[in-house]
Amino acid sequence: MRQGGEDGPEGLDDPTAREVREAREAQGERSDERTGTPAVRNEQSGRAENVVQVGAVYGDVHVGAGGFGGRSEGGDGGGPGGRKRRPANVPPAPGVFVDRTSELDGMTRMFEGSAGSGVLVYEGPPGVGKSSLLRQAAHRLEHMFPGGRVYYEYPPAGTGARSDPDQAVTECLRDLGVRDRFLPDTFEARVAEFRALTAEAPVLVVVEGAQEPAQVRPLIPAGPGGALLASSDGPSLAELEFGPEGAVHMVLDPLGAEAARELLCRVCPGLDPADPDVDRLAEACDGLPLALVMVGARLRRSGDTAGLLAELGDEKRRLAAIGLGAHTLSAAFGISYERLSDRAAALYRALGEWPGEDFEVPTAEAVAQGGDARPLLAELVDANLLVSEHVGRYRFRHPLIAADARDRGAESDGTRSRRAALEAMAERFLARLAFADLAVMGTRTRATDVDALTAGRDDPFGGDGKAKARALAWLKHERRTLTGLVRRGVEAGRDGLKGPDGFDGIVWRTAEMATALYMNVRFVQDWAETGRAGADAAARAGVPAAEMRLRTVVSRPLTDLGDREEARRQLERALALAPDVGDVMLESSANEFHGRLLEGSDPGAAVSAYDRAEALCATLGDDHNGRRGGALAVYFRGCAHAAAGREERARADMEDALARFLGLPDPDVRMAGRVQASLGRLHLGAGRVPEAVGVLTEAAESLKKLDATYYEAEAREDLARAMERMNLRSEAEGQLRRALEIYREGGSPRAREVERRLSDED
Repeated sequence: MRQGGEDGPEGLDDPTAREVREAREAQGERSDERTGTPAVRNEQSGRAENVVQVGAVYGDVHVGAGGFGGRSEGGDGGGPGGRKRRPANVPPAPGVFVDRTSELDGMTRMFEGSAGSGVLVYEGPPGVGKSSLLRQAAHRLEHMFPGGRVYYEYPPAGTGARSDPDQAVTECLRDLGVRDRFLPDTFEARVAEFRALTAEAPVLVVVEGAQEPAQVRPLIPAGPGGALLASSDGPSLAELEFGPEGAVHMVLDPLGAEAARELLCRVCPGLDPADPDVDRLAEACDGLPLALVMVGARLRRSGDTAGLLAELGDEKRRLAAIGLGAHTLSAAFGISYERLSDRAAALYRALGEWPGEDFEVPTAEAVAQGGDARPLLAELVDANLLVSEHVGRYRFRHPLIAADARDRGAESDGTRSRRAALEAMAERFLARLAFADLAVMGTRTRATDVDALTAGRDDPFGGDGKAKARALAWLKHERRTLTGLVRRGVEAGRDGLKGPDGFDGIVWRTAEMATALYMNVRFVQDWAETGRAGADAAARAGVPAAEMRLRTVVSRPLTDLGDREEARRQLERALALAPDVGDVMLESSANEFHGRLLEGSDPGAAVSAYDRAEALCATLGDDHNGRRGGALAVYFRGCAHAAAGREERARADMEDALARFLGLPDPDVRMAGRVQASLGRLHLGAGRVPEAVGVLTEAAESLKKLDATYYEAEAREDLARAMERMNLRSEAEGQLRRALEIYREGGSPRAREVERRLSDED
């Protein structure tokens, strides 16, 4: 059956419209004019005995004395109450439906043998498959409701159509067989009549699009065994859970990887489930059923997998790629977006610029109009655009919603506004990052002015004995934010968001302070990426001290990754900057890191580099940084002696360094733990195995308590060797498995070597 429109009577036979219509119907998605899919409205003023408005028909159509009310079973609906009518007007179950087994089984258990009326509410973002699930459930549970199945969909806000509960009750009475001339005159009376009709036999009511409890309460069937299924884009119906209705409130999540792949292949039968490209397509949709259906429909039409993957891989084209013609995900998300207040909508768009996986309230307050972000964040949560999983921390409900926020910002806000939003959020984040850097690393050598960043702000980590642990835990949580902010800052300059000073300052400060994490938990890939990007940003910004510092420290992850030549180039550039920078500590640090690079190839040259570093620190007298820097140089010189087989000199330097670290006004227990581990290694090399086990055990546990996991892993590898010499094989295996866990977490190539050792032992 065809329906005319602006494009003429052939409109729905257009291939684009037909593909999307079939795909959406396969998942049971609601349609409305925002999504571009054909919408049918049943609105008629005045009295009419027989009115038929048809857009698409499923099953049988009965037109008689009872009017048109969808497919009904039994009776003629001829009396005032129409009590012989058994409605069955829930839209058809989707032709393609995957997963959701646990949800459907849960509904069956919930409604079986129910003494009263059960109410189940599902919420979730647009496109997650709520309509599909409810319609599938209505048809699967049909046998449990001999009184019939009634369906009502509230129209989206802004369409001009009535969305009040009186209209809903009236339509449901008509579906139950009450003709217009017998409809009660008042809302209260119509609700009473609905309850009377649904008390006669168990009835299932399905309600979509409700935004408030008052739209649902009058539609709860009255009879034992009756049930109501409702869906909402946000948690606005959660109140029903605590009221007399006793509703069960559930959140519908996106599909898992296997189900997403299955859905994609069923929508586009030509795909091979074993093809890696199918996984890549599914991953781009992040498990959102509507996205998977749209991608499958588009691919079924074009067959261009490579081209589609290229579009999906480009964040700027991703949302547009997930769609067909005028039918897009943004149109679906727009249903929730258009309900927002102006301030919440502005915050939504601004947060789209944030590169992290989640964010804290202070980050949102940096861009909230009026400064108080909490009410606006609550509004975005209610709209199911954001979710709060921890107190004070939020994330977008779905990655594709974050992309929608960015796209809306690009469309609605000027370049200057978007640049200001990113800068404001980044500066607020950098202040917290500065507190974390101070808590974890203390008064180390830095180019970033942490005092300026923290001035006038409260320390979020408390400043007590547990501040370091809290700060390091926060840094680990923000791992993706650190890399994301560096990448976003680099991209911003390329995208025309560049301000007077660009985003280079944000990039290099983030990269430098991120080393507080990387020096304790060796995320070597992250460190190498952010370190090089930060050094280049500092060079562009004309901050040689920052460039020198970053090129120095990035040599460590590059060395760990086996790129010693690149590490050498970075250190040579850092040392070349020393005369212009004129900072003794930075020059000492560059020599120290250079020595560490040389240890494996030229221990003698490494010792000379450490000698220079110690001499430079000595010129600073009793300065804390100078004393600590001298201790570092002596310790690493001891390591170089050990590598050259000079045990006595190595031991003397390490014991000297240990005393220096513990003798600082603020003892450096982390470095003391590392020195202990090296002394244990010396014992092991000299054949003093029991002594090695004792010292290495103490060092490993100390480093674990300090969350210095990378160095803990090194100590446990050596401890395993010592235990193997004592035939403590099971104990040695336990040490190696702990080391492997740490290396895998940090993405270290050392993981492969430890895996090999464990395999050899097996």
